Amino acid sequence: MKSFEDSLAWQRGMLLNEAVDIALANSKNFGFKDQLFRAALSICNNLAEGYEMPTPANQLRYLWIAKGSCNEVHSMLILAKRRAYFTPEAVEEMLSLQDEVSRLLRTYIKKKSGKWDKLPGGLVLLGIWVKLSTLWMP
Repeated sequence: MKSFEDSLAWQRGMLLNEAVDIALANSKNFGFKDQLFRAALSICNNLAEGYEMPTPANQLRYLWIAKGSCNEVHSMLILAKRRAYFTPEAVEEMLSLQDEVSRLLRTYIKKKSGKWDKLPGGLVLLGIWVKLSTLWMP
């Protein structure tokens, strides 16, 4: 890739940003509007910021931050769907784009880190960590 703009995840993330921006145009729920817009924008911005980081570890850090923002968008879109903040079609379009970006980010992370494939039981360890970390979530 010559630029972060060549990244398919960044390109799809920008489409998600546009869809979010359009959906939020008439929203009066300013807290929700601001949070969703910033979370969607954070996906692309972290991909851009991490692109030229000097080490794979630094690049991976920004991919994980983008992935976290992607999950935040997903959570907020679930709320938007439950509260009927947007048309069902708009929510489904945004959820579809978010899912695509999420899958692309998982692929980038896996490629960049590579080490989980080489560790015996690495996925088991990750699963245990996820289980333990969710015990403290409300």
